[in-house]
Amino acid sequence: MTWLELAPFIGLGIVSNTVFPMPFEPLLVAFGGGRTSGELVVLCLLGSLCAGAGALVDVGCLGVARRKIQRRQGPAVGPRAGIRFYLFTAAAGLLPLPFSLVRIGLLRTRPDPLLFAGIVALARYPRYLVIVFAWGALALPEWAGWVFGGVTLLATLEWRHSQRRRKPVTSVSAAAPAASEGRLEPAGP
Repeated sequence: MTWLELAPFIGLGIVSNTVFPMPFEPLLVAFGGGRTSGELVVLCLLGSLCAGAGALVDVGCLGVARRKIQRRQGPAVGPRAGIRFYLFTAAAGLLPLPFSLVRIGLLRTRPDPLLFAGIVALARYPRYLVIVFAWGALALPEWAGWVFGGVTLLATLEWRHSQRRRKPVTSVSAAAPAASEGRLEPAGP
């Protein structure tokens, strides 16, 4: 592995481990194709460090959102994260639970950023090891990982595009109140 190969992996690894809705696992599988066991272990370690860096980004970004919400609701400051929050974070990092639940928790509580990032990184490492070695056991061609990653990226982009295309539901049109009062408004200029 060269730094030229690792640079896009690290960049995409950090972005996809944040609130950006693209899972990291397809990237891990794509970059892991054709690697030796030692290289896969290093790749998983780098991936888990990227997950920790992404967790720091989430704490910062969602912390700003939490403070804005709290300013509207009153001067109360969110509680510090307790042991249950950190245990749930570890479980969501290790198991295939939706990590969005942890991110929602970041809107309600204030974790220690370095502890939170460390827990995420430590919990993701064994998960990533299982993923790359299980994918390798399938004995698919190297390009299959890139196809899997590409399809996942396209599906993510299409999902985001469909969310933007949704039109807001409009309430009553401007002419309706005038018509209900018995007044008729001119239809055009």
